[in-house]
Amino acid sequence: MSLLRHDSFWNAVISLPTTKKMLKLSLKKCSACSRTILEAALDDYVGKTDKKCKCGGFYSKIIGFWIEFLRRSLLLKREKVEKLLADPYARRAIINLTKSFGYFGIQKPLSIYAPFLVVWDFTHKCNLSCKHCYSNSGATHETELTTEEALEVVDQLADFGVIAVAFSGGEPLSRKDFFKVASHAAKRGLYVSVATNGTLLTKENVRKLKQAKINYVEVSIDGATAKTHDTFRGVPSAFDRAVAGLKNCVEADLCACIATTATKSNIDEMPEILDLAEEIGAERFTYFNFIPTGRGKEHYDQDLSPEEREKLMLYLLDRMSKGYKVTILTTAPQLARVALQCQGPGDEATMSMAHMQTVKVSKKAVPLADFIGGCGAGRLYCSLSPQGDVHPCVFLPINVGNLKKEDFGDVWLNSKLFNALRNRDNLKGACGKCDFKYICGGCRARANSYKNDIMASDVGCILAKEEKGD
Repeated sequence: MSLLRHDSFWNAVISLPTTKKMLKLSLKKCSACSRTILEAALDDYVGKTDKKCKCGGFYSKIIGFWIEFLRRSLLLKREKVEKLLADPYARRAIINLTKSFGYFGIQKPLSIYAPFLVVWDFTHKCNLSCKHCYSNSGATHETELTTEEALEVVDQLADFGVIAVAFSGGEPLSRKDFFKVASHAAKRGLYVSVATNGTLLTKENVRKLKQAKINYVEVSIDGATAKTHDTFRGVPSAFDRAVAGLKNCVEADLCACIATTATKSNIDEMPEILDLAEEIGAERFTYFNFIPTGRGKEHYDQDLSPEEREKLMLYLLDRMSKGYKVTILTTAPQLARVALQCQGPGDEATMSMAHMQTVKVSKKAVPLADFIGGCGAGRLYCSLSPQGDVHPCVFLPINVGNLKKEDFGDVWLNSKLFNALRNRDNLKGACGKCDFKYICGGCRARANSYKNDIMASDVGCILAKEEKGD
């Protein structure tokens, strides 16, 4: 049996005084080169040894041994591991995980010392009027964070160890200081992305995105035709402008994505939307769950049935398996369960990475799904409102703190709601009893929208559909 299944064993190892001492020591910075011992060990492993500084020393060899042990246990190719460990964002994540093991131990699923991702609704202002908008964005006049306050928020996130920030909205490009704040985030070492309706992605604005070192642009396309998309988005010509903006990103060699919220109105167009992504040259496609919150509360009838959602995920998995060159992701946590249920014979398996994306791995790595899978609200990520309020997720507008008054790290680590979300034993109903609760756990936002209980079952799952009428 795989050692990865024995979380009690690993917790015992981590609890040893010598292990705790080494974890703490690995994060100590060298006064000569400013690297942590962990970073020096990673440099040694990938062959980028600093000949002028030998700060890694004996501990570098120990860390290298454990990296090699895990690589061999998971049957990973060394060149792939070296490429990963050379990536600066992956390194931030590894440092974060090291802190996590020391702070939380090893839990199912893993809890993270600092969130991998913070989705920041940068403004409520928007030039469209989408039916499903979770934030009721539009011609708003609400008081939002000032530029200086926004820059301070970026510093809080970076200093605490957050890996990525995604600017969303509203329409983030409608705020005049967006490029200044986004550029500052990139300079502070954060992986920066922007989720936009695409209508403001002129060639000039795309050039500014490149200058600001934006890593990734996600454009919302909610239909394969202008009729479907524009009806959804509430403004004529929105489709043509969004497609043009997406093409501008691809031409500028920006990593671009088509994001589609699946509803009864567009589910039949999903194959054509995927074809559009491939035709334009987008690198990714993301299927977003429709959550009836914000303006979406007026459109419960547009939500997919559990059977429709299951069929869509099976279709996406089938398309992935056939070598589709566009990377397919989803916010539906059930993807992890569906992927594992579709395993065939052979040494490889399809595993979901934190429910967003599936990858081919050795079957020896499948036990990792219990640690990384499922809804990450309050556990792997959280969201910020334009006013600086901290929420578990953009679809869960429950305030747990405000960054004008509180420190982000204190809110993340000490929020009672976040700590409750980190423990899957708190789940109720079908989700609490489910064999897949660690790799899935259901969508907490959907549970809250339908049952006004963040720990209730996800009625969008085919395994809990009998509870939908409760």
